[in-house]
Amino acid sequence: MSDGYQVAFISMRAEHVERALDAIGRRQGRLYAESGDVSRQDVASGFIDRIRARWGDITVLVNNAGISPKRVDQNTPWMSQTSLEEWMRVIDVNLSGPFIFTRLVGPAMISKRNGRIINVGSVAGRAMPLIAGPHYAASKAGLGGTNHAAARDLAPYGITVNCIAPGRVLSDLTGPAEAPVNLAALNRIPVGRFGTAEEVAHVAAFLASPMAGFITGATIDMTGGEFAA
Repeated sequence: MSDGYQVAFISMRAEHVERALDAIGRRQGRLYAESGDVSRQDVASGFIDRIRARWGDITVLVNNAGISPKRVDQNTPWMSQTSLEEWMRVIDVNLSGPFIFTRLVGPAMISKRNGRIINVGSVAGRAMPLIAGPHYAASKAGLGGTNHAAARDLAPYGITVNCIAPGRVLSDLTGPAEAPVNLAALNRIPVGRFGTAEEVAHVAAFLASPMAGFITGATIDMTGGEFAA
């Protein structure tokens, strides 16, 4: 919003919506949010329609929604603990959700020959996952492939499609810094600290800006040196 954008977002958890609105402020009509399931076509379509009714066509899409169920028994392999229902739910939210939203905003971007699509992946989709489950790793690896395919298809229309792949960034998904799993991860990060959501947001803002017009199909790793392609 500090870059002049009107911002709308959707979250599957209503309490996250209210907390974000309270933290960011309503900003005199420049911020809109609602709760809903990003993996449902009807929910996504209704959300997009309401944004267009307020502000017109969408010029920047950030696919950031994601879920990562945690392992219950650290001594039992992930595959043994992952039901088909859980697998499909993670794929639906983390991979099908970005596909649905890209399909919804893409035609208007094509007609105007301008747009920015930014996918938020993960180091778990780029290297051997040390914490994430197989469904999360598969969904983020799939998002990377989708990113490349969409970038190729949309480039002739002036639309860029890029991916940000964070490592250990503290959030509701990763839990508190003092959690044992985070402390163990910290030892693997060369810069010696966790990433922040603000740092990811700054990279997204750059990719959305005119300065990034010649960048498409890229994946930007934000891992503090833990992973480098």
